[in-house]
Amino acid sequence: MRIVTWNINSLNVRKDHVAAYLDRVAPDVLCLQELKMTEGKVPRSLFESRGYQLAILGQKTYNGVLIASKADITDVERGYAPADRGQARLIAGTVDGVRIVNAYCPQGQDVDSEKFEYKLDFFDELLEWIAPQIELGEPFILTGDINIARQPDDVWSVAEMTDQVSYHPEEHARFDALLEVGLVDAVKPHLPPHTFTFWDYRQASFQRGRGMRIDHFLVTPAVNTRVVRAWVDVDERRKDKPSDHAPVVLELA
Repeated sequence: MRIVTWNINSLNVRKDHVAAYLDRVAPDVLCLQELKMTEGKVPRSLFESRGYQLAILGQKTYNGVLIASKADITDVERGYAPADRGQARLIAGTVDGVRIVNAYCPQGQDVDSEKFEYKLDFFDELLEWIAPQIELGEPFILTGDINIARQPDDVWSVAEMTDQVSYHPEEHARFDALLEVGLVDAVKPHLPPHTFTFWDYRQASFQRGRGMRIDHFLVTPAVNTRVVRAWVDVDERRKDKPSDHAPVVLELA
């Protein structure tokens, strides 16, 4: 079972990238974030013509998440109040017995801003929502653009990033809380040090290697024991008009 998470940063702008990726990689499940469109605007034929079912939570201009799966998606949940504050940030569904929560977590803007406080609240409320599911011990995956880099080699420069958004102690505490209730970072053991998933468009960040690993697969032990390999598909970031994120791939036996 091959599962991919990818912040596409506008499905409308990068629908051709997605189509080519589905043809090349053929994931069993694709989780997209930042669709930046309503459900009615999603190009369903792009997915359905390739044999995918869809579960979508859209929003005009901002946010938006979807799960595309070759197998049936059951028990779909769209959003979770109060965490998402009415924003299209969370969608969940079950595929082949695995519960998948696809999240576009708030970025936080600046540590002194209300948006950073919202980010912290979001994680507290997300944990409240998923903890009872994790405690069941069943196959469970939290994936998506989590917007937190947890380890020193998950950022291009610890000196530059310490106490900044995405690498702040308050965010690390929220990330650790997810691990403490039973989730495991399934991708990290399979990556070389300083493997990133996001590079800002500004300041030639990709070309200069100034990235962060903020897109994750956090899984229960029931899933982690099935992990065969994982990688970041950095080639997608090299394309013309790319997303600022690269896809992250998790393969399960």
